[in-house]
Amino acid sequence: MRYDPAWLDADPLPQLIDGRETREGPVRPVVDPSTGESPASYAEATAAEVDRALAAARRSHDAGEWRRMPGALKAQLLDAVAAEIRADARRLATLEALDTGKAVGGALTNDVYEAANAFSYAAAVARTMHGDVRRSAFPPELLPGGGPDLLTMRLREPAGVVAELLPWNGPLMTGSQRIAMALAAGCSIVAKPPEEAVVSLVELGRILTRAGLPAGVLNLVLGPGETIGEQLVTDPRVDLISLTGGTDTGRRVLELAARNLTPTHLELGGKSPVIVFADADLDQAVGWAMMAAFVNMGEVCVAGSRLLVEQSVYEDVLKGVAGAAAGLPIGDALDPDTFIGPLITEQHADRVRGFVSRAVAAGDGTVVGSPSVAGGTRPTFVPPTVLAGVRPGSEIEQQEVFGPVLAVTPFSSEAEALSLANGTAYGLNGTVFTRDLERAFRVSDALDCGEINVNCHFTPDMNGGRGEPRRASGHSRTGIDAYTRLKAITIQTRS
Repeated sequence: MRYDPAWLDADPLPQLIDGRETREGPVRPVVDPSTGESPASYAEATAAEVDRALAAARRSHDAGEWRRMPGALKAQLLDAVAAEIRADARRLATLEALDTGKAVGGALTNDVYEAANAFSYAAAVARTMHGDVRRSAFPPELLPGGGPDLLTMRLREPAGVVAELLPWNGPLMTGSQRIAMALAAGCSIVAKPPEEAVVSLVELGRILTRAGLPAGVLNLVLGPGETIGEQLVTDPRVDLISLTGGTDTGRRVLELAARNLTPTHLELGGKSPVIVFADADLDQAVGWAMMAAFVNMGEVCVAGSRLLVEQSVYEDVLKGVAGAAAGLPIGDALDPDTFIGPLITEQHADRVRGFVSRAVAAGDGTVVGSPSVAGGTRPTFVPPTVLAGVRPGSEIEQQEVFGPVLAVTPFSSEAEALSLANGTAYGLNGTVFTRDLERAFRVSDALDCGEINVNCHFTPDMNGGRGEPRRASGHSRTGIDAYTRLKAITIQTRS
């Protein structure tokens, strides 16, 4: 048996609205990408249910039970959620793998771990959140009452009602990071899980409800972005829209948010460069480059999908990465030995294969590393693919594939490496491998992206701090800053 059927104990899976589960809309299948079978179903939210979810979030925020709760009490609840996620790690990892196709081993060691860590981190933030006090620097002779006796207190307040639109490539981890931090800030939330992967976020809602989160503070509505998402982002009761998703979706959200001038946070796509200089530790670089490109089947916004290698070591690095890719185990997402599971849907897998076939047909790259997929395997499986000699400016070099495809290009100088690295519309993440400390700082400074890694690649640890994306990768603040607003109160201390 691949999993315990009792771990999916509700059919259809429900909305969470004002502390209660509801199932009024049409029923949609949950599809296991490994097998094509439907182990469960979920009820799509009706427009009336979305309206009730928004009303519940607005009421709960305005009433202030959670918003005004002391930070220490918020922290107790958030810590309890973290503890339950850790205690139920195996089941949650299995459900995430069953729903998304991600390898269960990675789901356990990364996604579930970071989901729990998000709530632990948010608990610490809730306990310690503070503002600051500043003395006026304005000369008193120019402003009556000015000078050092004029104090300004800057206080953090919750952003309000948040419409949280979540991605399908890591719903439990990303959803936990966003929801935990919004709760630490004191917000109320209407979250929309991705229609392709709802299971783990329904479970997260149940965990928060059992922990005692007041009714209406977290609401979950299930279904497509074209209807439910658009209803959320155009509603005037929403104070902040937060999207983790694709660049085209981000453009649509901005267009709709403009109707009410609703603030937005958008973490969108990427085409992140991994730059390997000849003086780097090449074994280290090859290992990280393989992980950067192929972890979670490349369905990662910060995936290192472009490998730029100095010409003198290009063949060695290319051979190493291609060999590593060819040895990655491909199979059922619920098999503990699997590294490359299926992509989320057959449609998405066809899209990824299309990028590769067009690149090869146009002479924009040559396949040098790609293991075979066993006969009879479902079309959701795409092998990790290394394309050598990728032409700068080509589709495969410019566009986000969001699958297990690595585009490798040589460079002859630091200036050329930077030109290539900054030569796409995206600006999310970049990685540099070099033993030269001065070069590491110089190149990091010149890369036009929000996060830089030196001799390593991206890790999702919230305690590490996050940069802000640039250009087509979106715009967003991070951590508690994303879900709070500053209020300034100026006080004259001398009568």
